[in-house]
Amino acid sequence: MRIKGQKKLLGTAAALAVTVPFVLGGAAPATAATACGKSVANVAAVTYADRLVRAWGSGEQAATSCYASTATARALNAQATPGGVHWRRVGTQGAAGTIYVTYHDDARGGNLTVGVQNVGLRGSGGWHAATSARFVGEPKAWGPVQWSDNLIRAWGRGDTKWMTYYATPSVTKALTKISKTGGSSWRRIAADAGAGSTYVTYRNDATGHRLVVGVSNIGLSQGDAHAADRVQYK
Repeated sequence: MRIKGQKKLLGTAAALAVTVPFVLGGAAPATAATACGKSVANVAAVTYADRLVRAWGSGEQAATSCYASTATARALNAQATPGGVHWRRVGTQGAAGTIYVTYHDDARGGNLTVGVQNVGLRGSGGWHAATSARFVGEPKAWGPVQWSDNLIRAWGRGDTKWMTYYATPSVTKALTKISKTGGSSWRRIAADAGAGSTYVTYRNDATGHRLVVGVSNIGLSQGDAHAADRVQYK
């Protein structure tokens, strides 16, 4: 596959003990408003970390800043804004008054470990108790061109699991109708933005055919899966 332009920037974190998985979903609690709201000093550290990752994942900056320290919020937002909805809790471990909660990114394969001060050690109101955020194997947030490239790579190797993640059912169906395995001859030749979408054009060097993939910029910015929502084969 000769798709160019994708890099992975990796962070650092410690491996933690694996516990029963928990999939994050939904919005952050209403108490995490702009003024942070009522005390969360007695909220269990794991629940606290879940709330932070939900808020960051859905792009709720005020809530993220309430749950996290300034440095932690900066680290999360530098990695991706928003963080996406695909984080699944996979482990917890305690050390010296801090609970370390690890999440796996089911979309991209990396891990995030959040360190939260345990109950009884937090300041007034209990806010800003998430004092660290470290990444392992987690690439920077993908833009629409990289997202489209990932779809074409998945199609190229016949990986319908990931095709259905990157694309809507109709796009997945259209691509597999062209060919169950797209092959390795697709080369990106152009990318243009318009009307809330980015259109990425590929040329098949073996057949001369062209393929245009439309990726929803709005859907991608909100951390949604299936952001590739249209395709045209020429």
